[in-house]
Amino acid sequence: MISTSRFLIVFSVLGILLFPTVTFAAVGLQPGFEVQYDYDEPEPEPEPEVELSTGALLEAEQKQALWTERKARTLGFWGRMMNNRKNVKNFRENHKERKEKRVEKRIACREVVRRSNRDTVNETTLHCFRAVLSLDLEMLRKEKQYVESIAGPRDEYRSAAIFHIENLMDAIATIIQAIDVGVYTDKESVQDAKKNLGEAYRNQHRLAMTRLRIDRSATWMTHLMVRLNIVLTKANPPAQVIVKITESITCLESKEAALEELLPMEDNQALVAAFRQVQSEVKICTDAARDAYLLNTEVEQ
Repeated sequence: MISTSRFLIVFSVLGILLFPTVTFAAVGLQPGFEVQYDYDEPEPEPEPEVELSTGALLEAEQKQALWTERKARTLGFWGRMMNNRKNVKNFRENHKERKEKRVEKRIACREVVRRSNRDTVNETTLHCFRAVLSLDLEMLRKEKQYVESIAGPRDEYRSAAIFHIENLMDAIATIIQAIDVGVYTDKESVQDAKKNLGEAYRNQHRLAMTRLRIDRSATWMTHLMVRLNIVLTKANPPAQVIVKITESITCLESKEAALEELLPMEDNQALVAAFRQVQSEVKICTDAARDAYLLNTEVEQ
């Protein structure tokens, strides 16, 4: 009978939503909870060979290839995540503070501009715009460092996020330089600069960062599926536990596919809404895995 400790490979992750954008927790294969095998037990008698049809053989090969791809995707994920967890925690805390500081600066600037007279309003507006852009630039520098080091996203989405962060940083730096040399002289030119910055750079930056979050979340789900599959295929759990593990994997596979379907979307607002919907549905999958753990505990008692 498989011991409860072996299930801790997988079930140490349960109780969280799997999505790092919602919560951060230490999850995965922890020292002391590796799957153990009893090599003193006799090898089971080989089952009689069954000749598979061409279609069934192809399906089996595709399934094996998919699991190989999943294992490759999550290889080293746990170690990288653990090694970087302090940096991620610090980034999130500091990023929140920087965003609050930027909001405070914008509110203060609006009040200062409102109180300005006709002779000083343009100069005040430009000064405030530059100050907010400087805060944006600092936030983006920190965000780039976070994206470069975070565990989970595939290279395609990490590189895209870094590309759009750098593009936005370059655009902001150019506007700051233009303000300093007097290119902008009135409120109208500032408003045009804000509009162009948003349409040409900020929207693409937001979309790239949302895709990064989705892809990283998919890696967390894949990591859980791989852990569950190890128990299913290597640890010989009881039949009723197999049913629940299989149910959880099937559920997670559907959410994995759902996330992949979201990634090509171009409307960031719609993408965020759809991502949240999938996030809310993942609890069904983790509940099935939790049920498997509880069933195994009952069997052992």
